[in-house]
Amino acid sequence: MNRLSKFLITLLALSSILVIPVNAQTKEVGIYGVWTDKNQYNPGETVILTIELTWDLPASYDVSPGVYDTTLEEYVVEELLTVEGSGVSNVTLSFTAPSTNGVYEYIVDVFYEEDGWQSSSTGFEEYYLYVQVGSTGSNAYNAWVTDVDSPSSVKPGELFTVTVDVDISFPTMTTFAVGITNREADELIIDYEDQGEGDLSGTYTFDIYAPETERDYTLGADLVFETPQGWTFTDGGSQTFDVKVSKGGGIPGFPVAGVALGSLITMALLSRRREH
Repeated sequence: MNRLSKFLITLLALSSILVIPVNAQTKEVGIYGVWTDKNQYNPGETVILTIELTWDLPASYDVSPGVYDTTLEEYVVEELLTVEGSGVSNVTLSFTAPSTNGVYEYIVDVFYEEDGWQSSSTGFEEYYLYVQVGSTGSNAYNAWVTDVDSPSSVKPGELFTVTVDVDISFPTMTTFAVGITNREADELIIDYEDQGEGDLSGTYTFDIYAPETERDYTLGADLVFETPQGWTFTDGGSQTFDVKVSKGGGIPGFPVAGVALGSLITMALLSRRREH
């Protein structure tokens, strides 16, 4: 069954409902996480995908998670399983990577069957996935975080500086973004968007306010870039680092609310790497 068929069946089923019962029970199926076994694949290699599937259903239902290729406009893999009640489970799917180097967009979604295939409105019913195929050659996109400089200890509410060194290698003018994230909360603290082409190196500086709560925080410096198929990253495009917030410390880190308009970002002066 293709994605369009599922949507048409869902639309027909919904159009036939005239009255919603007062005692209707919750029917929710969602995707709370998606992981691939690798960040890059060789052409034709098998992509192994793990989906964290959650559900809250009043009875036993057939559920169908799948991976939709937005380029081919068809599903590359679908699974059918039966679930009941409330639960969480990891589901493994696999499909073959395209035969041509590039970055490809997929939609990982899930439907449950009740008078046709239905999609929940939880906000977690679909997830966009980007798969990079190929890592060498003149048409390859690559971007690396090569070094991160940050204080290891700061005081609550203190303003501290994080410096991120990056290397990029893009076949055409490409938009990319360097950012600092709160790994534990999976939140972006601050980022800066730039453009580049060819082999370039640069340094980006971020001034961030530390949170008021004293404890250890794990942050990340991430580098992502945009291709015709969407935003993605490559191996080496991220580094994690720890910052301890304490009254005896000397420089802190973040909350999203602390990154105000007064925060400064020093733009990197990208320089073409020397040819050896």
